[in-house]
Order: sequence, then structure tokens, then C-alpha cells
Amino acid sequence: MALLDLQTISPDLFGLSPMLIQQHHDEAFDVEKVTKDFYEEIANWYFWARDCPGVFFPKDAGNEEQRALFLIRLLTRLIFCWFLREKRNPETGSGLIPDSLFDARRMKDLLKDPSPEACTYYTAILQNLFFATLNTEMDTTGQASVRRFLDEGDSQRSDEHMVHQLWRHARQLRDPAALEKLLRDIPFLNGGLFECLDDRVQKGNSPYTVEVRIDGFATDPKKQPKLPNSLFYGQDHIVNLSDAYGDPSKKHEIVRPVLSILNRYNFTLTENTPFDQEVALDPELLGHVFENLLAAFNPETGTVARKATGSFYTPRVVVDWMVDQALIVYLNHALCVGPPLAGGRIHGAPQAAALQDIDPRLRRLLSWEDECHDFKPVEVEKLIDAIDGLKTIDPACGSGAFPMGMLQKLVHVLKKLDPENKGWRRRQEKLAEAIESGPARAEALKAIERAFARDNDDYGRKLYLIEKCLYGVDIQPIAVQIAKLRFFISLVCDQGIDPKEENYGILPLPNLETKVVAANTLLGLHRGQLLLGSNEVKRLETALQKVRHNYFTARSYKRKKELRKEDKRLCDELATALEDSGECTPYDAKRLAGWNPYDTNTYAPFFDPGWMFGLSGRARPTGAPERGGLGETALPKDPPGAVFDIVIGNPPYVRQEELKNQIVTGSDGKPQPLKDALKGQYECFTGTADLYVYFFERSLQLLHTGGVLSFITSNKWFRAGYGERLRTYLAYATRPSVVLDFGDAPVFTSIAYPAILVTQKVKNIEKGQLPDPSSPTGFLHPKNLPPDAWQSHVMTWIPGPDIREFPDIFERDAFALAQRDLKPDGWRMESPVNLRLLERLRKAGTPLGEYVKGRFYRGILTGLNEAFVVDRATRDRLIAEHKSSAEVFKPFLRVRDVKRWRCDFADQYLIKIESSENKTHPWSGKPDKEAEKVFAKTYPAIHAWFETMRQALIKRYDQGKYFWELRSCDYWEEFEQPKIFVPAIENEVNYAPDLIAFYGNDKTSIIIPSSIPYTLAILNSRVSWWITRQLFASKQGGFYEFKPMYVSQIPIPVAKPAQRTELEKVVDHIVAKKRADPAADVSAWEQEIDE
Repeated sequence: MALLDLQTISPDLFGLSPMLIQQHHDEAFDVEKVTKDFYEEIANWYFWARDCPGVFFPKDAGNEEQRALFLIRLLTRLIFCWFLREKRNPETGSGLIPDSLFDARRMKDLLKDPSPEACTYYTAILQNLFFATLNTEMDTTGQASVRRFLDEGDSQRSDEHMVHQLWRHARQLRDPAALEKLLRDIPFLNGGLFECLDDRVQKGNSPYTVEVRIDGFATDPKKQPKLPNSLFYGQDHIVNLSDAYGDPSKKHEIVRPVLSILNRYNFTLTENTPFDQEVALDPELLGHVFENLLAAFNPETGTVARKATGSFYTPRVVVDWMVDQALIVYLNHALCVGPPLAGGRIHGAPQAAALQDIDPRLRRLLSWEDECHDFKPVEVEKLIDAIDGLKTIDPACGSGAFPMGMLQKLVHVLKKLDPENKGWRRRQEKLAEAIESGPARAEALKAIERAFARDNDDYGRKLYLIEKCLYGVDIQPIAVQIAKLRFFISLVCDQGIDPKEENYGILPLPNLETKVVAANTLLGLHRGQLLLGSNEVKRLETALQKVRHNYFTARSYKRKKELRKEDKRLCDELATALEDSGECTPYDAKRLAGWNPYDTNTYAPFFDPGWMFGLSGRARPTGAPERGGLGETALPKDPPGAVFDIVIGNPPYVRQEELKNQIVTGSDGKPQPLKDALKGQYECFTGTADLYVYFFERSLQLLHTGGVLSFITSNKWFRAGYGERLRTYLAYATRPSVVLDFGDAPVFTSIAYPAILVTQKVKNIEKGQLPDPSSPTGFLHPKNLPPDAWQSHVMTWIPGPDIREFPDIFERDAFALAQRDLKPDGWRMESPVNLRLLERLRKAGTPLGEYVKGRFYRGILTGLNEAFVVDRATRDRLIAEHKSSAEVFKPFLRVRDVKRWRCDFADQYLIKIESSENKTHPWSGKPDKEAEKVFAKTYPAIHAWFETMRQALIKRYDQGKYFWELRSCDYWEEFEQPKIFVPAIENEVNYAPDLIAFYGNDKTSIIIPSSIPYTLAILNSRVSWWITRQLFASKQGGFYEFKPMYVSQIPIPVAKPAQRTELEKVVDHIVAKKRADPAADVSAWEQEIDE
């Protein structure tokens, strides 16, 4: 939007300054601000509705989580309907759904009781619209009416009980015929979003069934939800949302009814691209809103998400760029090595010269701004073949940002390569013609004719890309529903309304139950090699794939019900065959048979792409070279489950502490800790690794050799100790093409310190095959190192520019880094010059950890500082109460007390009572009650002090044999030695000497060198600070983590005796000055050290 002419604006206009007018103007046309404002209004409504006293939910949606999901589902369906209003009838100008259904002024004509406190709008209007209209086929001339009201006298024994295709609640309507008139001509959409979740399910192993009421689409008032009309229309409300947000300033928030909110914004069906945005809420808005709402009720992210108010969503520009980078690698190989077979793998490594020629042409092809391309006809055919054979998955798809980003980009590329859609249509027809069954073949060809018959050819492109190329998994069922919804809107927007055609010309949406599934991606099944009965297994798998393919395009409720029944029968038979063949454990066979892709309320506790998507390992094209590893031949065949060409996404960031208490069921049917299950499946396992580490390895397991991984995650794995095995895995088994470290740039709240990695899998690694990261015979062996010619394009983001500019800045500033420089001990996005300098410095000295012979220790973790750390007044009082207390007090430093060159003692004292594992006390070895009596007699004042915090002491995790003891520690005596203190997080080098025998908290570490002054001179030097910035993990605001694992790497050079003596004298002088005057200027002596 162009700037206003500020010079021509009168200062008196609107009572605002010209600059302020410009600011308001820019905000009004800021798409991101409008989206953020909309999310905040919807979030306020959600929290209000969730806790509103007059709201009651169906019996199976009554707990806190189900209530939240009920409201999110309601918002999903309602906002989708709002988008459908934007689909206009060219003859009448009216929307696909009549505006009257959402007009509060019309409610007095439709509802008997439209009052704010009545609960009639949701049940009589919205439920009938959702379940019995949008999910029910339109009436056909000459046949019995499908869309009609249910007999209100229906009983539980009626044939129409649990038939959700019939309108209900006629008694709540002033004139049922008036509502019927509004609903009758709304097209049938299909797709599952509006399928009622109420059902009858089998009760355990008994022949009986029980009702499940989640949506509550029932005539019995006891089974219905109670949502007051005031939630939907009427007056605004002042609501206290301080508890919901954890923010006391939100006690008087204005909350509007949801229809009022929706009416305040402009909606568009056109998906914006990063370079083409109108000031309207496009379908991506759904992802933005619901990703954040899901984060808000998720216990792992709830507090942060509520305070972040709308930043738990991967920005559009990030998604687009990651999609581009992945496609560039994938399509490069299609052109350089040859096209894959339909569903085959791309093999071989392109030559550097070929890459130089193809790379810029692919970037132009992928660009939104350029409408042309530079490829020859034969290359065009290769590219379309590559797209036709592409299989891509997001393993934690959330609301579908990455699958939708991939869909948009592939449609864009196909439009450039095949503007008339002839090539894309020909490929779909060729596959259909290969179908053996005559009726099935005819139906498939008829469906292709319908899909490509429209003026807007994007529908045919999108439909078959969705069916053949795009997959998603998420552990949250509601997220899966929203991801499907994104696909549905995308398909709807490319269809025109024609009242003369069946269903108004709207092709019913496909069923995506086996395209996007709710499952635990990280936990696979232990499927062995097929033994006896393998032919039967293959026959049943083929039959099941056909059923699920047919279900994708099934339209009628009757047909879908038939296919679901056939699906269940085949699953049961297949599970038995798998168990008989020895391919699965009996329990895993039951889990396979029990997985119901049509149940949208639960997730599968495992993920298996062969079972869930019908994808199996694909054979290597005849004569094609195997995509080799780093200088050696790879395995002759990809393992089962390696079925995808691109894995792309933003895996969840869940800290390892939150994994400790999670329990899963193993293949033997027995419960086990999640960490034990992960340890059994992943080479990259370490006990302190965060969850996203396993998504890296799992994604590589799912990729073909030659496939591409494109992830945005936290950068912590670059340097953290738990990332060493992952770094080794990636350097050994993949070829990184792009590494972008954003540092502490605020890309979005769900990831701290984000980084993007795009890499190509070059080797399969089975369990136990990962080389030792530091062994000369392991990863460091020449045969395992990457070739010298392999390079990655890397960059570390420098704060300043708008984050949306990063693609152009990366293109301009990224530099080539040899893959050999991506080492197991840490990945550093530094120039080759800096890396060579770092290598020289490291070789010139001895690593600090080795130099001090391992005498490098963490501070004391008390588990309850309120009890074990006291001030001087408390210490003196406890000693006065009983002189024995003096024995256990030790001077104590907090991290804030550790300064450069000095320790500032703040009169804090540690109550040092070692664990009985480390010291024999009078009470050691005795039963708890007897031991406590002895402790109370030995230290009566301390016992009385602890008694005031007894329960907290008992509950704490870190403790010794008895609750009054500190946790076991093998190095207590080291705190009594002369030493150097190291603070945990700093923005400069602040090492401090200690000659007084201080103890320190767990945010400090201590070093015991042979010479404190000399070691201190090195550690507080400019060179040390430079090395810190290369080796240590960074934090926000320019801070770094001074953990032992990093500090121990600092090289301590060997100095000549005279140099060493001179440095020690300078340090002694500095320390003395700082002891006498903490504010003393010692910069001249520091400069002398640096020189």
C-alpha cells in the first residue's frame, strides 16, 4: 500500500497528526494485524463460552478437554460456513449458504424463542445446517425426499434414531417450512467435517451397544447441548478473562457474540500467497486461529499460548520458503537423473555443473512473481512426472499449514508447466485405464471427466494432488479435522455455482480419512519379514487399498457405510493373517485391526504408512543406480515404511522433562514409559533429548534414499549434548543443502531459537548402525566422512530486518560451508575463515576440561531453596537456638553474585546436610521415623526450621536418603578448594576467583585448576569471548549458556614461564583492585592480557 502524502494532510484533520494518520492507515491495511485482531476476538469468545455458567455439553463431551474440543469444532464448522457465504450464485448474487441463517434480525421469524437466554439457535439452526444439510445429499426429482424433518415422536427403537441426515427440533421453530426453504437448496458437501459424531458403539466384547453423544444432535433435551443464544447474537458482554489468560489486566474484556465477530471482518475464498495479499481473512486464517486455540488448551503449551495471543502458527513466508527448498532438491534430481516411475524413487547425485544450470531455472519456476519458465518440452515432461510420483508428508501437521503450502505451490508449478492441463489429465486417465474392474474403471474415468470439465482447471489439479501426493499425521484428532477443512475450502473455491446442474454444480468433496490421520507418528509397529501366509497378507492388503481408494470419492451415506463395513471386515481378516504369518505380534495385529480411520474422536497409538495410507516400499527402477551413501554403497533396498519423497513440517517442541511420566503400550501389550519405547526405536535417543529430536530420525525412516527432509525446529540440537547423536546421524546419513539459524529472532512463539534444515537422505541406518561420534574407527573414519565437494548453504540471521525479508537476505548472504565442517561436537554456521581460526586455536591449547583433569562441577541443586538457603539473620537465629546449627552452614553464592573477577557475597548460607550416601550421620541407616528422631536431637533448631516446610521437602524430587538431606553429590570437598566460579548464562565472559570456600547454586559451576590466576586470564580474555560465541549455545538478547559441556572445550594454551608469570601478576592485580573497589576500572590491565 502506497504511503499517504503527509505534506497535504492538515494537522487539524481528525484531531490527529499526519504521522499518526499514516500509522492508522497502515494498520487498517495490515493483513497480519487484522488476522491477529480476529484471533484475539475469537479466543476471547472461546474462553468465555468454555466457562460460561449457562453452557452445558453432551454427556460424552463433558470433561475439560472435550468441552474445549466441542467449541473448537463448532467454530471450525461455523467459520467454514462463513467462507461458503462468499461463494456466490452468478444468477442471484446470493451465497452458497443463505445470509439469513446468520442474521440475528431474522431469528424472531424463525425461532419460537429467540431470546438471549434460550438455547435454540445452535440446535434448531446450526445443527440442522451442519449435520442434516451440508452432510446430506440434495433431493432428486421423482424420488422420496431425503431432506426432511424427523418425526418428533421418534423413540430410541425407531429406524430413524441416530439417522443424522434428517432435520430435528421442529418444535423449536416458529415456522419449520421457513427454515426448510432456506436449507433445501444448500449443496451437499460431503468430506466428513459436518458428519455428526454421535454414534452407537459396541460395549467392550459384549453384543450390546451404547450411545456416544459428542455433538448431541438428538430430540431428547437431556442429550442436547445447551448453548444460550447470547453466545451467537445480541449484546456485547464484559467478561473477566484473567484466569483464562493468566493475566490480571483482563478482568474487564469486551466479548462479542460470535456472529457479531464474524460480521465485523471481510472474508475471501482466495488463498493469499506471501506476495499477493488482500486485506481480508483468507482460508489460512482457519489454520492460524485453530492452531493457536489448540495450543491454548494443550497442557504442554497452554500458558505460553494464552499469553502469546496468536503466534503458534508457522508464518506463511516460512512455509513457502521451506516448500521451495525441498522441491528444488527433489526436482533437481528428477531433471538430472531421470524421472521416477509413478511412485518410484529418484536416484543418483546430479553433477555440480548441472545443478548450477538447473537451480536458477527451478527458482524462477517456483516464484510467485514470475509467470514463465525456462524448461524444454522434454524437461517439462520430467517435471510433471516427478510431481505425479511425489509423496510428501507432514509428520505433525497441526492445522495443515505445510500440506496446504505444498498444494498451493504444486498447483502453481503445474499451471506454468501445463497451462491447459492436458498433461496432468492424461496421467490421471492413464492410471484409471489400468484399473482391472470394468465398472470401477468406468467410474474412475467419469470422475476425471467431472474434475476437469470446469473452466477453472485448478480443481482437477488440486483433487489429484490431494489424492496422490499429500499426506499428514497429527496426534490431535481435532487438528486433523482442521487440516482436512483447509483442503475442502481449497477445493470448493475452485468450483462455480450452476443451479441447473446436480448439487448446484458443486462436486461433493472427497473423503480424506486415509490422507490425513490422527496417530502417534513416533511409535511405529514392529513388523518383521513375511513368513508363511504372505500371499494372503498381500491379497488382503490389496483389497483394503481398493476399499479406501473407493472411499476417497464415495458420496452417499449408504455407500460410505457399506465401504466402512467392508473395511472393518478386511482389517479383521488381515490382522489374523499378519499374526499367523509372524509379521506382527498378536497385540500389534489387534492394534492394526482396531484402527478405525473413520473415528474422528481418537488417535491411533502408532503410525504405519503402509497400513494407514496403503503405501508400501517401492522398488528401485530397473537399471537405476542406488543412491549411495558417503563414499560407500547403501543398502540394496529401502526398509519397509520408507515411502515418502519429501517430509516437511514443524515438529512439536516438548521438553524432555515433560516426557518422564508419559506411558505408552508396547508391542507386547504391556505399558512402558515413553522414554523406554523411544530408546528401543531410535538411534538418536538420549535421556535428555527433547521430543523433536525423534521426529528428525522418524522422518528420515519414512523417506526413500534420495528423499528430502525440510524442518523448522529449535536450534538447540546444533550444540546441545543431547544433539550429538542427531548431528552424527544427519552428517553421516544425509546431505544438508540449507541450514538457516534464526538465533533468538522472534519468528513465532512456539519455537525458541528457530532454525531451518533442508537435507537429503543418502543412507539408511538400521538400529545399531550409527557410528560412534568421536571414535577414529567410527564417524571420524575417512570412509564415513562426507566427500570434500559436498557443501551446504548456511546463514546465521542477524537481527534488524523484518523477518519476512529472510528469503531475499538468505539468497544474498548465505555462504557455502563444507559438510565436513558440520561435526558431531557442534554445528556452527560460521564462515570457513572463522572455522579455520577456531580449529587453530583449539589445536594451540588443551581443552579446559582436560586441562583441569575433569575437576569441573555443577553447583548444588537443593530441590527447595526456601528451606536450604537462608539469610544471615535466619542463620544467626538458628545458631542462637542451638549451637549445633553452626556446623551445617556454608557461605553460598547465587548466580547473580558471580561477577567478572570477583564474587559478591550477599550473606546467603547453605544448610549443608549431605545425603547418607555420601556421609555417615548419626541417623544414617535407620528407619525413617527413628532417623528423624535422631536428626531432631542432633540438630534441633534445623529440624524445627525444616518442619515449617515439611510437605514441600518430602515432595521434592532432588533429595537424599531422608527428606532433610540434600541429594547425593560426589564432590562436596571440592567446594572447599580454591576455584573459579562460572555463571550459567551471561552476555560476556564473567569468570570469578574464589579463595574463601564458597558453595554455589545449580546456576553456577566450579573449576579447580592448578593455577587460578593463569586460567582466569585465559577465560576472561577477548579470545575466550570469541570462542564462546562460536561454541556455546545462544540465548535471547545476546546471552550464552556457560554449561560445563561448552566451557570445558575452551583451549588453554601453553605459555612460556615468563609469559605465564606476567599474566598471573596482572590477574592478581585486577582481583585485588576489584576486591577493594568493585567499580574499579581495570580495562587497561584487561587489554594487557588480550595483547
